[in-house]
Amino acid sequence: MTARDLQPAHAAPPARTHQELLAEEAARYALLRRVAPALRHHLAGMLQPIGMVAAIMERRLQAAQPDLTVIRDSSKSISTLTRSAAGASMGLLTWLDPKENSNGPLHVSVEECVGMLTTELAFRGFNVSNTVASSDMATSVFALRSVFTAALIALTDAALTPASIVISSQVVDGKIGVVISVSSEPGALAAEDPPSYRKLGWDDVQALATAEQVGLSHGPGRAEMHFAAAENADVIV
Repeated sequence: MTARDLQPAHAAPPARTHQELLAEEAARYALLRRVAPALRHHLAGMLQPIGMVAAIMERRLQAAQPDLTVIRDSSKSISTLTRSAAGASMGLLTWLDPKENSNGPLHVSVEECVGMLTTELAFRGFNVSNTVASSDMATSVFALRSVFTAALIALTDAALTPASIVISSQVVDGKIGVVISVSSEPGALAAEDPPSYRKLGWDDVQALATAEQVGLSHGPGRAEMHFAAAENADVIV
């Protein structure tokens, strides 16, 4: 379920111009290009254990008298790892082709988005502190993936490094407020350009926020988003 689906039945989304639709598509493409390396990294990490167990089992099969019990256990491990990797891979693919009508707990969705980018941000000199506590608050997974992730990337693209990132949340006027704050450390320098594609700007983030009907405000080193709250959480799998 997107943010627009969370609106009352009588509140039809405002019509958007052709230019706004083009801006949204461009922003979505740019965002996917920026998260693509992280998606590849996570996918490779899921498949690596399968290859390792398969290599060990192959060496054991080459023994003069293979231990069939151990080989059987290795075969079961490969089967278990394969099922786990298949499920996780389907979850990653929802970044490219999201399921409809999907809500998720806020803290789970934020943790997923942060986890997707943590390694790259660490290499670029950012330390991330996620203070969003576990709660029953839920919102559109797709809206949060789109707007929150884009805002996080836009902030870090414009920041000096090394820097600290703090993510927090609160309920504001019946909506879920998520705040990202970036504070550079003494002696910080301009961050290097991202290793893939181009930087994201606030016009990109605003295009996504408009499409998902997410309230957005931003300033130097700070972004605040207001997401529509969902009553029931239905986590994407």
